[in-house]
Amino acid sequence: MNILILWAVFSGPALAQTPAVREFDAPSYVRAVLEASPELRQAEAGLEAAAAQAKEKFAALVLPTFGFTAESTPYGHAPSNSNLLTHWRLTRDETTSTTRLNLNLFNSFQDFRSARSARLNRDSSGAALSTAQGDRAFEAVRVFFDLGLKNRLLEVAAENLKAQEEQYRMTEDLYKNGMKSLSDLLKSETDWRSGELRLAAAQAAGKTALIRFNALIDRAPLEAAVLKVDLAGGATDLPRLEEDAVRARTARPELRKALLDLEIAEVSVRTARQALLPTFSVDAVWSRSDGGPRGSISEPNPNYRLGLALSMPVGYNVASQAYSFAAARAVRRRQAGAVDQLARQVQVEVHEAFVQLEQVLKQYSISTAKEAIADRNLGLVTEQYRTGSADVLLMGQARLDVLNARVERAQALHEAFINRARYRLAVGDSIW
Repeated sequence: MNILILWAVFSGPALAQTPAVREFDAPSYVRAVLEASPELRQAEAGLEAAAAQAKEKFAALVLPTFGFTAESTPYGHAPSNSNLLTHWRLTRDETTSTTRLNLNLFNSFQDFRSARSARLNRDSSGAALSTAQGDRAFEAVRVFFDLGLKNRLLEVAAENLKAQEEQYRMTEDLYKNGMKSLSDLLKSETDWRSGELRLAAAQAAGKTALIRFNALIDRAPLEAAVLKVDLAGGATDLPRLEEDAVRARTARPELRKALLDLEIAEVSVRTARQALLPTFSVDAVWSRSDGGPRGSISEPNPNYRLGLALSMPVGYNVASQAYSFAAARAVRRRQAGAVDQLARQVQVEVHEAFVQLEQVLKQYSISTAKEAIADRNLGLVTEQYRTGSADVLLMGQARLDVLNARVERAQALHEAFINRARYRLAVGDSIW
């Protein structure tokens, strides 16, 4: 709708130090913040590590293991040569090599549960990354529109100062012609100086907002920026609360992560339960030995077999395994409670965000009407002031009403966009 230009330093010499001014709209700024965020780089590294671990566990589940060894005794009593003394020689007949392939077909689902837990942990890390992205994106939206608001308030303060100066000049002319008193002139000058104070405060607020704006994208604190703020298109439309509240139960990444963590806890319970019982395993083994003296190999070569094994867990003493199982069940109950708590929290956040958005949209509608009324009243009072039928106090109040109405309207419109982003984040929609 308009281009809001925020000057980093409101003076000519400072601006001369900036050779070029970069332009941002809301989507491009959010992307820049996400790219520059160290928190997201950490979360992405965590997801990458979890994905690699999931692949590792899956490979251990479906792929055979390979082993190769080669042995020789260049000096001493060689076991492969009937323990005869060998004097510093290395021959093929005295070198043995073994190649072995082992494929575990079944081990009481231990590898399967390990792979499943790693996959769930990968998905949980992905949901954590989405949560972090949403938080940083909302922070970027808030900072972007806050900067746009501060720039708009700076424009309003500049317009008000110009109007106050014009009013002072008009009062000064009326005073010289005997139509206004010295008190009226001094009051007009006081209002003019108050306008200068408002402009100075608006400039300071703009610089502070710019510092926060640049900090999120690693720019110089007071480097100038041009903001392209589109405040049209659906700014005052209310979303559909009931549909969004239902969708939030599956769309919120925090809730997805909690559900995945609950599945991880369930896998841990099953693993702890299995530790109370013997482990049954089935392995397919293929091996081949080469080299060594002739006739030293007394077993089939290559050797292949299907082996069955039933074994108790390492360090089995019943009590340790039982307490481990009880602890895993307690962790699962705790995580189930966390899921229920988060589900309730999500519903509360969605409804609270809707109420806040609804309120600010009403404020925008009312402030828009208020601004129109204040502008009309200022026009009437200005004509009365010119003819002497209105005093300076009435004139000052009418101008102050216009100023307040414009500020309130600007704040409400920008808050509408921020609260809409907050609502979308509460629902689970992407805002980046």
